[in-house]
Parts: sequence; C-alpha cells; structure tokens
Amino acid sequence: MKRTRLLAMAIAVSSAVIFFLTTTALQAAASVVEHTFIVSQVNMTHLCKETLVTVVNRQLPGPVIEVTEGDAVVVHVVNRSPYNITIHWHGVKQQLNCWADGVPMITQCPIVPNHNFTYRFDVAGQEGTLWWHAHAAFLRATLHGAFIIRPRQGTSSYPFPKPHREIPIIIGEWWDKDDITLVDMDMVDDIAMLPDDDPSASTINGKLGDLYNCSGVAESGYVLDVEPGKTYLLRVINAALYAEYYLKIAGHKFTVVAADASYVNPYNTNVLAIAPGETLDALVVANDAPAGSRYYMVALPNQAPKPDPQGPVYVTRAILRYTGDGRGHGNGAAAAADDDNVPAPPEMPDQHNTMTSFYFHGNLTSLRHERQHGLAQIADERMFVTLGLGSVCRNGQYSCKREGGEGSEVIIVATINNVSY
Repeated sequence: MKRTRLLAMAIAVSSAVIFFLTTTALQAAASVVEHTFIVSQVNMTHLCKETLVTVVNRQLPGPVIEVTEGDAVVVHVVNRSPYNITIHWHGVKQQLNCWADGVPMITQCPIVPNHNFTYRFDVAGQEGTLWWHAHAAFLRATLHGAFIIRPRQGTSSYPFPKPHREIPIIIGEWWDKDDITLVDMDMVDDIAMLPDDDPSASTINGKLGDLYNCSGVAESGYVLDVEPGKTYLLRVINAALYAEYYLKIAGHKFTVVAADASYVNPYNTNVLAIAPGETLDALVVANDAPAGSRYYMVALPNQAPKPDPQGPVYVTRAILRYTGDGRGHGNGAAAAADDDNVPAPPEMPDQHNTMTSFYFHGNLTSLRHERQHGLAQIADERMFVTLGLGSVCRNGQYSCKREGGEGSEVIIVATINNVSY
C-alpha cells in the first residue's frame, strides 16, 4: 500500500514537472510584437486630383501586423491628425483584453489630436487573417491594414498544403474627398446618401488599376508576380465601407481554407464573395503559363436589384503576372507597359446576381481541427432573428417623400426583429 502511494506521488510529481516545463516552453516561445502607428494626413493624387488623406505611417493600406498565436501585441498610436480616433482590432476575441478593443466611448475615450495611446493585448486561440481599422467616423476607409495570426506550431502545421508565399489582398475604396468625415455626418443627420457621398473608385492594395485614368493616362494597378507550379495563399480583406465584392482571377481557381480567422473545409470555387469587414484565406495554384503571361484579378461590388436603392458600381482590377526570375510575390508595382501582352479578363457575375454570394457563403463549413473549438451538437435554445434595413418618415409622419438627397423626408433605419435602437 505504501509503495502504491509512493508510486502515485511520483507520477503526480512527474506530471506536474512535465506540465510546468511545457507551459514554460510555450510561454518562452511567445513574443511581444511592437508597432508604432503615426496617424497623419498626406496628399495623394488620383483621378487628376490631389486629395488630403488620413493614413498610418504614410501608407495606404497601413502596416501589416504579423503575429504568432500566443503573442502579446503592443501598438503605440501617435495621433497627428485633426480627428479624434481609436483603432479597432477587427475579429480579435480580446479575451481578458476588452479595454483594448478600440471602441470609442465604450472601451476607451478617443485619442484626441496631438495625443498618444498604447494598446496592449494578447492574441490567443485564433489563427488566420483579421484586420485593424479606425473606429471613428468614416476614417476606416483609409486607416486600415492586415492583422495576420500564424500557428504557434509553425506554418507547416497549416491544415492545408503549405503555400510558397502569403499575400494580403485588401479591397478598398478611393474617396475623392479632403474630409471624408462629412459623409459620416450626413448619415448621422439622417440624410439619405447624396451623390457626393459615394466613393470615386475601388482599389486593390491601395491602387485603382487601369480602368481609371487621368487625362487618358491609366492609373497604376497592383501586380502580383507568381512562379509556375507554386501555390500562393491570398489573405483577402474587404475594407470597403459599403459593398460586398466578387473577386475573380482569369484562368485560375481558388481553394478557400479559412474565413474570419476560422479554418473551413476546403472549398473550390472560381469566385470569392466577400462582405465589408470579412476576411477569406484562399489558395491559388499558379499554372504552367509561360513567363510574361498576365491575367486580370477583378473586384466587382454587387448590390441588390431594384426596387432597392441603386448606387454606382466601381470595378477595379489588378494583374497576376508570371515570372521566370524567382520573384514570385506581390511587389505592388505598377503594371508594366506590355502593350503586346494584354491580360486575359475573367467573366464576372452580374452586379445584381446576389445568389452567387448566397451559394458561396452556404458552402463555407467549419473544419473539425484539433486547434479549433468544435460547435455544440445540441442547442439549448432556438432563436429566430431577422435583420432589416429601410426608412421611416421624419417626426412620426404617416406619409412623406421618399426621394433621396437633402430634401428627403425619411430617416434610414436598421432593425433587429423589427426593433430599431
């Protein structure tokens, strides 16, 4: 009996030692990832006009934050802009870090001009692509960037073939306005969207692409260089304010492997549908095209058909270019003047074809994975939730003019189960 007790104690001590060493090793493996964000205004010229744009570190999109699961993140924000701002870490669960979530007047006071603030939080239990953005007025249109979380066990532990390279693809909008916050004020004042409240173009990684021009000279577009036979992981982010986008690459297919930092069962498709704020991880295999071959990557915003309000549709495109020099990565450079090598365009869905989005998202199913919590198999309570968007008359009137613009007599409202807050 005594020998049995001693044996049990020895096993318990050994288990405790192993647990301590394992925990210590994991903690030692974690790092502190530190960035400094200087928020300021810079002049950028597009569509023949110089525009004052609020950005981080003079970049659009802003810096990419790359971490390993378990890391601590420290971001020093220096506000040299004329606006009150906060930075929100979109999709980060903020377990025990809620005061770093960056929601003004909820988790913190805004960072006023000429003041600083430091965000500190841990990234635990998540892997994949997220993003960060300003959480003030419409400033997230230009204050945003990728937030990439890699597995603690290394990229070889991905539940899909290890890619040759990983490239952020950020879909955004170009606003030809020196003060984009005025658009936000129109919405706060319950003014239906005015013609001047629309963006002027769409962008891929901050570039408008050759569908837009200034006095006949095409705007530069993003170029993604690839090598034949290599696999690339595109970390796609929709940073646009309004629209869901369809993304296609002529002559190529995607294998979607994650959405919003959650692994999904691999889904093969020739088109991605990505809503505002959503992220997708998709593998693309470069085929055996000869060096110099070029294919358009096209992003097209969709919208519901009439009688829903219709807005302008601004399509943008980048170029996927085959190289033979071993570069094989996104260089962000303007497309070379290859007049004899016209890129092949993809066939895009119609802008009103919302079923493409319906079927795309319906095919995304959670992957059962050792590092991803499974879903509960039994529901304790069933809920029926409806989301609505519409308009009501001002001042409680029963009838009013429904036209948009400054003379509109309606207020735009969103509802949950027919209740507006």
